[in-house]
Amino acid sequence: MKRWLLNFLNNFVKELRTIIFAVLIAIIVWFAISMQIFPDVSAHVNDIPLTVTPTEYMNEHSLTVEEGYAEKVSVQIRGKRYDVGNLSAEDFAAEADLSSVTAAGEYEVKVNVRSLNNSDCEIEDSNLTIKINVMKTVSKTYSISDGTLKVTADEVVPTDNMKIDSIAVEPSTITLTGDSKDIESVKSVEIRSLFAGEANSSVTSKGKVVLLGANGGVIENPDITYDNTNFTVEVSLFKQKTLPLTVQFVNVPSNFDIDSLKYSIYPETLTVSSPDDSLDAQDKFEVGTIDLAQLTTKYLQRLSLPITLPDGYKNISGNTSAMITFEDAENYTFLGFAVQKENIKVINVPENFDVEVLTNELNVHVTGPAEEIAALSSSDIFVTVNLMGTTLTEGLKDVTAEFTLRGTKVKSWVTGEYKVSISVTEAAETE
Repeated sequence: MKRWLLNFLNNFVKELRTIIFAVLIAIIVWFAISMQIFPDVSAHVNDIPLTVTPTEYMNEHSLTVEEGYAEKVSVQIRGKRYDVGNLSAEDFAAEADLSSVTAAGEYEVKVNVRSLNNSDCEIEDSNLTIKINVMKTVSKTYSISDGTLKVTADEVVPTDNMKIDSIAVEPSTITLTGDSKDIESVKSVEIRSLFAGEANSSVTSKGKVVLLGANGGVIENPDITYDNTNFTVEVSLFKQKTLPLTVQFVNVPSNFDIDSLKYSIYPETLTVSSPDDSLDAQDKFEVGTIDLAQLTTKYLQRLSLPITLPDGYKNISGNTSAMITFEDAENYTFLGFAVQKENIKVINVPENFDVEVLTNELNVHVTGPAEEIAALSSSDIFVTVNLMGTTLTEGLKDVTAEFTLRGTKVKSWVTGEYKVSISVTEAAETE
């Protein structure tokens, strides 16, 4: 047995070259036979990058493909074994066919795969598709002027006697861009002041953009973009005070009882604000003046005066006029009288002139309580022509007359404007 084994090993070594040569011949023969019997093979290529390019129509109509689709695809290929075996994902290109996309919505589109190296292999997955979601991208501008953009400063707390007068934002518009459905859900935009706390003067703060839906709820959507996120909020603080309204009377005779004109003003008070401390010294607001000479029974019933504030002041109450009504106005009457020349007096005549009254009778009207008017006569009315401050020259002149009525604490007055005619001559020189 041992001899036989030794003989076998010696013969094997002698024939080793023949054995190796035979194996190589067998492999070549097997390869040749397999190429003839099985000339083509199939293979699976994974992770081919997918290109999704919007068409010209989509660009013209602001249609875009939402992210989230499959970014890589796999295909089955068939070809010669020696060709197919060397191919990988880098040897192919895949592109989505978006020619069927004409509006926003969900689509299942065909994917076209092609070889990049002119390979003769056949791509077997001719019905390869992917699902995409197409959105219509729109832009919408919200502005302060149309009320769709608002500005708030809820966290700004004015100190005592200070009030928020106005809140402004710059810029005053914002443009949102995104899917049409997303943009449609945004009904308004609010810019909120980031300042929080007490303030005793005007505040400048950065603003935060907040999107609001139809019910006022906050919308948080990262897919919506803004043309600007840097907003400046200006919160103007004014000093505010409520003042009682009063009026003044002019052309009041010295013996007239002004307290007899009992009146009321509506509104009684006015709330105003100012950007400085000037309101601190104010304890009332004078609406205006009432000329007693023009106050007839008509105006006693109802007299309106405009409310005008100084520059820089704000009318918080909003009243643009004040209504003055007089008590017992129905008991006042209006009557005419003829004042004679002897009741007309000229005062403060310059020394170098002589003045003569030419008016013999002056017809005037008197307004007052009916009881007092009934007891009044022409002789109770006195006319004064005051020439102080008047530049005189020779000739005839008409000068304004002033009136007083006989008595003390008189409750009636002459209504209207009247002129007295006088003759002015130079005074004769005295030796």
